[in-house]
Amino acid sequence: MDTKRKSYTHLNALSATECGSVEPINERIVGGIPVEDNSFSWMAALYYDNKFCCGGSLLSDRYVITAAHCTTKPDRGLFRVQFGINDRSKPIATSIERSVKRILTNWYNAFNNNNDIALLELTYPVAISDRVMPICLPQATEMYEGSRGIVTGWGRTKAGGGLSGTLMQTEVPILTNRECRRAGYWAFQITNKMLCAGYLEGGKDSCQGDSGGPLQVLNTKSNHYELVGVVSWGRACAQKNFPGVYTRVSQYLYWINRNIKDSCLCS
Repeated sequence: MDTKRKSYTHLNALSATECGSVEPINERIVGGIPVEDNSFSWMAALYYDNKFCCGGSLLSDRYVITAAHCTTKPDRGLFRVQFGINDRSKPIATSIERSVKRILTNWYNAFNNNNDIALLELTYPVAISDRVMPICLPQATEMYEGSRGIVTGWGRTKAGGGLSGTLMQTEVPILTNRECRRAGYWAFQITNKMLCAGYLEGGKDSCQGDSGGPLQVLNTKSNHYELVGVVSWGRACAQKNFPGVYTRVSQYLYWINRNIKDSCLCS
């Protein structure tokens, strides 16, 4: 069993119109295509000791959501987060960088990857704009089964390959947990706080380096993206019968809202 991918081999101002807005993109990481510049303006790149380690998503002007296994490094002061970038190898003048003031986790279990979710409180707020914008949280009662999700990240484009300098995206179907448990994983490995997305025949998937990044679904009624999952773990990348496993964000809405209530979406 592998992690992704930790490898085994004022909030009241929030409204649906202020988050998750994205320019129209083509239907489209392993089996992915490059993201058009600024298409996913909530994407965050997480670095530790000046080395890229994970992805994340901006939730408000002061909080980023990522995977808990991305935050287990010993020195919080060595983390920094970048926003407004597409190609990590070519920093631009309009990019924004913040260090991390506090890391919040929720009973993360490194043995079975349960509760693989973390909030990063930034040292200073970021200004919300068209270029840097939070993603919307998911609907509490929506399972999203059968929906087409888009996963984005700077991870490996093939198992064993190098990290991507350019932000990539790929589209994957969201499976039921029953489908995932009946695929290649042992049933006990897939808890109700996880969801699976990918093709059972393989070919498209998140991979090492994509950890902490978003699995997002377009709400066609509001035309805004909702954060359905956080890249967590899986067996290798894009293998047959082993879809990617994500933290199910809807299971943590109370915890998220309680902890980010001192922040806001400021236009």
